[in-house]
Amino acid sequence: MFSKLKMASSEEKKQKIIAHRGMSGKYPENTILAFEAARLLGLRWIETDINMLGDETLVVFHDKSFGRTVSGNCLTKNVSWKDFKDLDAGLWKGEGFAGQKVMRLEELITWAETNNMMLILEMKIYDSRKRRAAEVLTSALRNCKKANIIISSFDIDFLRHFKRFCKNIPIASIHTSLPENIDSLITELDIEAVHLDHHLLRKSTDVLSFRAKGIKVRAWTANDPFIVEQLFALGVDMVMSDYPELI
Repeated sequence: MFSKLKMASSEEKKQKIIAHRGMSGKYPENTILAFEAARLLGLRWIETDINMLGDETLVVFHDKSFGRTVSGNCLTKNVSWKDFKDLDAGLWKGEGFAGQKVMRLEELITWAETNNMMLILEMKIYDSRKRRAAEVLTSALRNCKKANIIISSFDIDFLRHFKRFCKNIPIASIHTSLPENIDSLITELDIEAVHLDHHLLRKSTDVLSFRAKGIKVRAWTANDPFIVEQLFALGVDMVMSDYPELI
C-alpha cells in the first residue's frame, strides 16, 4: 500500500518529529532532562502536558494523580505547588535520574524562549474547572512574546473557552477516533490542526480529507520507525514519538 508513496528523507523527518513529553522513552517524561535531550538531538518541537493544581499553579505533569511518576496518591486538583515542588519526578525511571523536579509552566516557557524551541502544550482537564483553566492559561501566556506555542486538548469545551479568551494562539484538537464534526471545529474553534491516534491513519484519504480543508494532521504516538515512515508517506504533517532518537 505504501510502496508507491514518497517517503520522507532523514533531514525532513528531523524537522517533522515532535518529542512526546521530551525524549521520554529514554529519560523521565516532562522533565528538563527529557526536553534538553530532544534539543541536543536537533529537534525543535516538544509536546508536553499542562496540569492545573488546586491552587491554580500550572505544572508540566501528565497524570490525574500522584503514584506513577511521583510518589504518593493525591489527586492533582487537591494539592498546591508547595506539595509538588520537592517531589522527585525522575526516580521512577531509574536511580540515575533521581532528583529531577516537576516544572512550572513559566519555567518551561523560559527554557523554550531561550533555546528557540516550539511547544505544543496539551492541557489536561481532570475536573470541572474548564473555563477557569482557560482563563489561567491565557493569563500565563499573555506575556510570552517570543515563545512559539500551540495549545491542544482532548476537551473541546476547554478549547472553546480558551479560544474566546485568547484568539492569537493556535489550537489543535486531539482525537481517539476520526472526528465527524471537523467543519464545526474549524468554524467555531478555528483549529489549525487535528492530533490523531496514529492507528486511525491507514490510507492517504484519511489525511487528505483534513488537509483539503487547510487543517494540519499530527499523529501520536508512533515509536516504530517503519510506522513513522508510513505516516509520512500518507501525508501526515508531523509525528509525535517517545523515541525520536530511533526515528
